[in-house]
Amino acid sequence: MDRTNQVWERAIPVSEEEIISLVKQFDTPLFVVSEEKLLQNYRAFQEFFPGIEIFYAVKANPHPFIIRTLKEIGSSFDVASFQEIELVSSQGVPPGRMIFANTIKRKKGLRYARQIGVNLMTYDNEEELKKIAMVYPEAQLLVRIKTPSNGSRANLSYKFGAEPDMAPELLLQAKNMGLKPAGISFHVGSPCSNVNNYLYSLQKVREIVEKVSGEISISVIDIGGGFPLSLYEEEGDESLEAFSKAINPHLQEFLKDGYRVIAEPGRVIVGSAAFLITKVIGKAVRSGITWYYLDDGIYGTFSAIPFDKATFRFLPLRESKEELPAVLAGPTCDSLDVVAENVLLPPLELEDLIVVPDIGAYSWASATNFNGFERAQVVMI
Repeated sequence: MDRTNQVWERAIPVSEEEIISLVKQFDTPLFVVSEEKLLQNYRAFQEFFPGIEIFYAVKANPHPFIIRTLKEIGSSFDVASFQEIELVSSQGVPPGRMIFANTIKRKKGLRYARQIGVNLMTYDNEEELKKIAMVYPEAQLLVRIKTPSNGSRANLSYKFGAEPDMAPELLLQAKNMGLKPAGISFHVGSPCSNVNNYLYSLQKVREIVEKVSGEISISVIDIGGGFPLSLYEEEGDESLEAFSKAINPHLQEFLKDGYRVIAEPGRVIVGSAAFLITKVIGKAVRSGITWYYLDDGIYGTFSAIPFDKATFRFLPLRESKEELPAVLAGPTCDSLDVVAENVLLPPLELEDLIVVPDIGAYSWASATNFNGFERAQVVMI
């Protein structure tokens, strides 16, 4: 593989020599986060969505370095549990810069949110309102609505979100219970390749606002996450820049009308900001196909494959004009631990390195210690 090719240069922010140096210092598997790329992604979101408050989705990657870095440039945070609130708080983030964006919350999380003052949160059903009324009646509440998920890899409305027609009733229920309904939220699924999901959802938000006008003062609109990984239109139609051109006119109308508009990007902030270095630790020919066994697998960083339905590119450092289909497998004793099949690769040897770009989101975050294998070490550059 030619190290000067555009694929390598665009995906990997360091040279082959620097990768080898990192491996000598830290060994593999190694999860490398680029601070420069993290900041570039955040600033691109700010540029494309002016006036929109960013609440980084901690679940995408909760590493403390990422939280601290984003905190320093002004980000707020989308948290979903007691543990995430505690983590973000431990990095010096004030409670006013968090939203408890989980429509089904444990009482432990609600009590802790109340204790430290995280008062913005979502709900989508009457039972959750009863729980909030019991534990944290002062909270500011956003009703989450169900949205289309056409073109989204993960259909989050399968599990979350009230029918839009039910939202006015849920807002009025909150008011009648003495609670504080304050806004509307949605999430179109992740990653979303269909900008019409956002446009439909924003229209539903406008309709709900009009229906409760005079009875409830809506002040916050939360457009969730699901934004595409690519930033610029030159990278394809499904880019953050292209989406912003379609969505922004509607968001600017809400801002002009005095609403606070927030978003919960995760993947677009951290997805391309990290790459994995993994090593070939075994090799076998099975049924005429070469299998390469790596020191990371689907119970580790590649957990994004079963959980997030992700696919990745594999860039070996070994160069060869010959490429043959191969299977990549993880190190555990589970036969489910297969990372990829029919991958075109040059003939590899033990100890060869493979670099996997764009693996920053929903990967290291969901890795386990199954079979005693530790999660990939994290290094910031």
